[in-house]
Amino acid sequence: MEKSCGIVLFHSEHFLLIQHSVKSGEKGHWDFPKGHIEGNETELETATRELEEETGINEFQLVNGFKEKICYNIHKGSKVIPKEVSFFLAKSLTKNVKLSSEHENYKWLNFSSALDQLTYSNAKEVLVKAKNFLDD
Repeated sequence: MEKSCGIVLFHSEHFLLIQHSVKSGEKGHWDFPKGHIEGNETELETATRELEEETGINEFQLVNGFKEKICYNIHKGSKVIPKEVSFFLAKSLTKNVKLSSEHENYKWLNFSSALDQLTYSNAKEVLVKAKNFLDD
């Protein structure tokens, strides 16, 4: 099983989405910052590192009590590999984004616009759960 971790990042009423570059072999989809666990990293360490690598953001406050897992299959050649992604929730202290070369665009969007912009339904479900958690 492949494991990744990411962060649903918000600032005020807006959520950060990043667009993966078609050049990086991706399909130009919109998602949250996330990436693979390296070495002996914890899930939170991975999510934090990936957030900084992909967006340049390292000033944030983690929202305690939120952790959402999604599972799906990825296709690599003829192989089907199960993947698990754990998402944390954090409040950004800045809106300044410096994208990595793996990404071609970013947007800070309100909830309904972010829901429309996200490419995959499992990411939309994570966003809904994050919003509900914040509203409670």
